[in-house]
Amino acid sequence: MLELTIGIVGATGVVGQTALDILTDDFSGFKVKKLKLYASRASAGKTISFKNNKVTIEEPSLSSMLECNALLFATDASISNEYIPKLAEKGILCIDKSSAFRAHPSVPLVVPEVNGNLLTPENLSKFPVVASPNCCTIPLVIALKPLQEKFGLKRVIVSTYQSVSGAGKPAIDILTDESKNFFVNHDLTCGKSELFPKSIAFNVMPYVAGILENGDTDEESKIISETRKILSSPNLPLAATSVRVPTFVGHGESVTLEFSSKVTAAQIKDELSHFPGICVIDEKSMLNEDLNHYGMFVTPREAHGKDEVFVSRIRKTDVFENGISLWIVSDNLRKGAALNAIQVINTCALNGTIQSILAK
Repeated sequence: MLELTIGIVGATGVVGQTALDILTDDFSGFKVKKLKLYASRASAGKTISFKNNKVTIEEPSLSSMLECNALLFATDASISNEYIPKLAEKGILCIDKSSAFRAHPSVPLVVPEVNGNLLTPENLSKFPVVASPNCCTIPLVIALKPLQEKFGLKRVIVSTYQSVSGAGKPAIDILTDESKNFFVNHDLTCGKSELFPKSIAFNVMPYVAGILENGDTDEESKIISETRKILSSPNLPLAATSVRVPTFVGHGESVTLEFSSKVTAAQIKDELSHFPGICVIDEKSMLNEDLNHYGMFVTPREAHGKDEVFVSRIRKTDVFENGISLWIVSDNLRKGAALNAIQVINTCALNGTIQSILAK
């Protein structure tokens, strides 16, 4: 098995911490020979336990990062823009979770189950950078890919219900503090913060990131453009509404689809149930559960800590001639972020792409 020195940039954030947890498991393509962790100056010098060893956190530096075979960037786009081009020039595989390279025409935007075929030496030898999509795009395209191939996809309407962890640990702290303030002081006047324009506790807001000139938020624009790129459908009609909700981990998505051919809910369930990474929840999958307790759907809380993309409430809709509606949930920190990036590394190890990059 290939032994690699893996680096995590942003190791103390919620995605970086999730990546650490995932890397303690065994992967079919590689083994972590050495782990290097990078975070801000405030965290530098602290240690984190990894497989019974203590790893010292470093400030990001090019000289140290060049010791890695592959790096996961779980920071904002400015850090990615600063370091990734220099590392790629030296032949270091970089998987970027920020939006810095998602729209770059020469950088593959990859969900391994959907378009892992792009992770080849031909695509990555010159500029070994892979962008990991938005945390809502990933579960969406996993559900759409097999349906697009089987039935033809004409239209997508999606509304997302996004937990605060999508905005990082500070957002988790804001929701915690606002909730405590309500229960202790019966006060919800915390108001806007640097992350949220209005109070998030016991509230929902149709706002995730900034408003663009066309009225979409930046988050909605990402979902639209990234889905089109991953599915190789630049003209796919797609409308997105992103909503921040007062949950800690796990994103939900309400999706309505129009297909090119006639389709039944049973056909959709069958097609999705055979696609890797998807778990379909319906009356058949819940035979051993008490259906009187409404067990035929999955909530974000139940998806927390799990790797699957859960699809439930699959049903026909009359809003389109060939319309289907469904409900998707996944752990935004795992499959929506850290796990997807690590799966990219694993795929590159299994197909020889990392070996080809390292040999140059």
